Amino acid sequence: MNQELNSTGPQNLQQWLDYLLLQHPVEIDLGLDRLNLVALPSKLHQLNSKVITVAGTNGKGSSCALLEQILIAAGYRVGVYSSPHLIDYRERVRVDGEMLSESQHCQAFEYIESVRKDVSLTYFEMGTLAAFHLFKQQTLDFVILEVGLGGRFDATNIVDSDIALVTTIAHDHEAWLGKDLMLVGLEKAGIFRAGKPAVIGDPNIVSSVTAHATELGCQLRHAGKNFEQTIDADSWHYKGPGLQIDNLPIGMLPLQNAAAVLAVVELLELDLAPQLIRDCVKNWRVSGRLQVVAHKPMVIVDVAHNVQSAAYLAGQLRQLQHTHPQANILAVCAMLNDKDHAQSIMELDSVISSWFIAGIDAPRGDDGSKLYSQLEALSIPIENRSRHVSIMAAYDRAIGVSNASDIVVVFGSFYTVAAVLEHI
Repeated sequence: MNQELNSTGPQNLQQWLDYLLLQHPVEIDLGLDRLNLVALPSKLHQLNSKVITVAGTNGKGSSCALLEQILIAAGYRVGVYSSPHLIDYRERVRVDGEMLSESQHCQAFEYIESVRKDVSLTYFEMGTLAAFHLFKQQTLDFVILEVGLGGRFDATNIVDSDIALVTTIAHDHEAWLGKDLMLVGLEKAGIFRAGKPAVIGDPNIVSSVTAHATELGCQLRHAGKNFEQTIDADSWHYKGPGLQIDNLPIGMLPLQNAAAVLAVVELLELDLAPQLIRDCVKNWRVSGRLQVVAHKPMVIVDVAHNVQSAAYLAGQLRQLQHTHPQANILAVCAMLNDKDHAQSIMELDSVISSWFIAGIDAPRGDDGSKLYSQLEALSIPIENRSRHVSIMAAYDRAIGVSNASDIVVVFGSFYTVAAVLEHI
């Protein structure tokens, strides 16, 4: 890094993050050419570990978390790169389940700054290269990479993964990926590598994903064809070509994601005890994903922010209605401006008794007016909807009018969940 930056540049992690936001003219700039100008000479793309890359519209974070937990429990050293973070930037880079220090992140950013020279990189691209540098300083058996957006042109895809997992394909980020799901699937399948294992978690995924895997000669594992999950009254069972595990516990997170992770574990050819896997599935928790953070009333936070994730959240809330028949479900919701507000509301309206709407003060944020107008357009009674000046004001009002037996669900974006988690 040049002397001027050493003397006047960022001195702590927050200053580095502020600095990164100013280094590129747009927030998202998909493409690998600029990244490779920096990564290839520095060999940042060579992580010296077995790499599993995870893409998909929904389910990436929870899949990465379960795979991480299983590998750590089995005694392996594991690095995970995921995004976005909820509260602390350091959530994005974990080694053996733990965040690294601020000084380690600062040193990594200093290194990337020194090698990028005049190449302009986005916040996410700088963070990705810094994460790779941090992983290369460790002796890791596995690195799990969560794709940020899409797949083919995402910064994580400068690394050739040993196994690639695509969870689901649905509408989201249409400004960058478009509305044609066949093309969206092709973008996400861009993480596949010729002749390498590829796992597809959704049995009904668009055909472009499987076609691309076949074209590349991937060792394909497709849910419903090469592995399956079956469910009975109080447990579920995984069966793959060479692995069968029975009596797995059912939780709130998607079993489809868990089954895909077990397909990855099977491909890794690790000799793991079935009980170790059962214990990991039982303890599978992901911050901000169907996370219960309070009781009386029960408060659930979930980063559901598109139609597919809203539909899954609605299904889980319906199950809670069966076990909590006296509960009213109150929704605290704030969404970014470019999301499908109307369809997301329609997925949840049948289980929500009252809506508490707020805006998001962030890029692509909505002040709450668009979301609230959708409630009006859907003829949700005025007594069952209200608009508030902030997410916490909406949350406080929902808590204030709820009974101890009720359920308050906070959802709509990472920003929405983060605002509540920071203050409760």
